[in-house]
Amino acid sequence: MKRFRTLLVIFFIAALVLFISSCWPMLPSISLTIQGSNREPGKPIMVEAMNFRFAPNATGYIWKLEKELGGGGWQDITAQNLKIMKSARFKDDTVVVYIPTVPETGRVKITARATGQDDDGALVTVEYSQTVSYNPKTSVLVEVFEKAGTTFGQPSTWFGAFSFSWSNRVPNFVRYKEGFLESGVGFDPYAQRLLFGIDPTSAGAIYNAGEVFFQAWTKLPSNTYSNAQMSTMFNNAPTTGDWAVRIEPTTFSGWRATGWKVKVQNIDRFTDDLWLFRARKSDNRATHLVKINGYYVPGAVEEFVEEDIGTFVSFAFSEGNLLPPGSHLWDEDYYFGVIAVQKTAPSSQYNEEDIIFAALKGSAMVLFPNKSW
Repeated sequence: MKRFRTLLVIFFIAALVLFISSCWPMLPSISLTIQGSNREPGKPIMVEAMNFRFAPNATGYIWKLEKELGGGGWQDITAQNLKIMKSARFKDDTVVVYIPTVPETGRVKITARATGQDDDGALVTVEYSQTVSYNPKTSVLVEVFEKAGTTFGQPSTWFGAFSFSWSNRVPNFVRYKEGFLESGVGFDPYAQRLLFGIDPTSAGAIYNAGEVFFQAWTKLPSNTYSNAQMSTMFNNAPTTGDWAVRIEPTTFSGWRATGWKVKVQNIDRFTDDLWLFRARKSDNRATHLVKINGYYVPGAVEEFVEEDIGTFVSFAFSEGNLLPPGSHLWDEDYYFGVIAVQKTAPSSQYNEEDIIFAALKGSAMVLFPNKSW
C-alpha cells in the first residue's frame, strides 16, 4: 500500500508538470555556444548563436561585447574586440571575441539580438546575454616526440578531451614528428627542438616508439601510456618559477588576427631564447619552429605592478614574417604557441667557456577558434 501511494504521488507530480508546461508556451529565444578554451586575456574565443521558435530576418544577428569595470558597470568594447566570423545558418550568427587584456582577470558580457518571425508568424525581437569569466592560467608545456616510422597518437586524444573551461592549468600541447617539415625548408621542428638545450637534447633520450615530455622534465613513454597517467603527470608537472607569458593580437584581416604581440616576464632578449611553434589542428603536429628574439619591440618594457608579476618584454610580429605567402599562423586549422628558454652562463668555477645552462621558463598557446573546444 505504501509503495502504491508513492507511485501515485509521482504520477500526480508528472501529470502536473505536463499540464503546466502545456499551458506555458515556449517563447522565441537565443542561446550561445561559447568556446571553453582560450579564456585568457588577449586570446580569441568563438561564439555561435542559435535561434529557437523564430527565424531571424535578412539583417541577421546584431552583437554587443562589454567588459566589466571595477565599479560594477560595463564598458562597450564591441568595435575593437568583436569580429564577425561567418554565417553558418543565419547572417552573422558566428563571431570571434578577443578577450580584453585589461583587467587581466574579469568578465565580458556577450549579447546577441535578432528580429524575425516567430512560429506563429508574428514579428519579434529577441535578445540574449551571457557572461564569460577569464583569467591568466598556468600553462604546462606538453610535448610529444615521434621518431621516423612511428606514430604515437594517444596523447592527442587526451588533449582533445581536455576540459579547458574547468581547469586553471592548461596544456601547451604540440607533437614533433622526426623528418616532418611542412614548408620543406631548414630544420624540421623535431630536430630544431632537440637543440633547445632542455630535455630531451638528443634522439637517444627519446623512447623509440614515442614519448611525452612534461615541462621538459618528467616523461611518459608510449609503452606505459594511459590517459589516467597522462593526467596525473600533467597535474603534477612543476611550474614554480616559470615566467608569465601573455599573447595578444595587434592586426587583423577580417575576423582573423594576423599580427601578434608576445610579452614575456623578465626575459633577456640577448641571452635567452623565445621560440614559436605552429601546429595543425588535425593532429597537433608542429609545422614550424622558429626563434623570435629578433622581433623584440625596442622600449616596450611594461611594469605590471597591479598583478605584482614584474616586468614584461615585448616581441611583435605578423604571420608574414614567419610563414610563406598565403600561409596562416592562426585560423580554424592551425594554432601556435611560444616557449621561453633561459640561458645562463656558468660561474667562474667552470673552465669550459662554451658551457651554457638552459632551463624552460614558461610557455603559452593560442588555440584555433572552435565552439566545441
